[in-house]
Amino acid sequence: DQGFENTLVGFGINTKFEQYKNIFTSLGLSASYDDLQTLSSASSSLKKQSGEFTELSGIYGFSYDTRDRAFMPTNGAITSFKQSLPFFADKRSISNTLSSSIYRTISEDIIGASKFYFSAINGLDDEDVRISKRTFLSTKRLRGFKKGMIGPIDGKDHIGGNFASALNFEASLPNILPEDTNMDVGVFLDFGNVWGVDYDSSIDDSNEIRSSTGVALNWSSPIGPMTFILSQNLSKADTDETESFNFNLGTTF
Repeated sequence: DQGFENTLVGFGINTKFEQYKNIFTSLGLSASYDDLQTLSSASSSLKKQSGEFTELSGIYGFSYDTRDRAFMPTNGAITSFKQSLPFFADKRSISNTLSSSIYRTISEDIIGASKFYFSAINGLDDEDVRISKRTFLSTKRLRGFKKGMIGPIDGKDHIGGNFASALNFEASLPNILPEDTNMDVGVFLDFGNVWGVDYDSSIDDSNEIRSSTGVALNWSSPIGPMTFILSQNLSKADTDETESFNFNLGTTF
């Protein structure tokens, strides 16, 4: 139901190691092929972006991790920075991502968490950022909204932004349900935004804060962790597409 279609093929190799105590370094390479085809319903500015693109990029990052454990931590914090630089690309761009999460045990019944995320991508040599490289917010960072369906609109198409940010407040309540159920309940309050359009200044960049609240149920099932989310939007743009229920396999609250 979009005015464009992407065929993306890519692969990458990455490594991560502890360089100093609690300080980790990551290095990687990624290669991709992108075939972007626009349909008759696409806008004229979007049609100009159609074509085939190849890219080879280097990725590096640093993180400072003091969490007591990586899976469902109860205390500590992790702060990470990652940057992607093009070695060769038909359309060159540089991306930066900064994230930080803090966990605290408030009482034996409440574990609190606050999380911040910021992502930016900008073209080099006056190039515009192509559609497949533009930034979005996942349903894990902004719950209550459909994936890729917030932010700037080109015609009827959600095109992502040059920038995205999210702020999350969470409280896990591990003792509400009996321990033998392997389930715990949490509540959350999310804020987020996707904005910025570099290839057409006439498009509204949708610089409006979205927010939602809700309840999440984590279940450590025999086939892996599952998360069920019920959410209610508090603020949104008229063009955003929302969802009140979401299910994830392999991730936790």
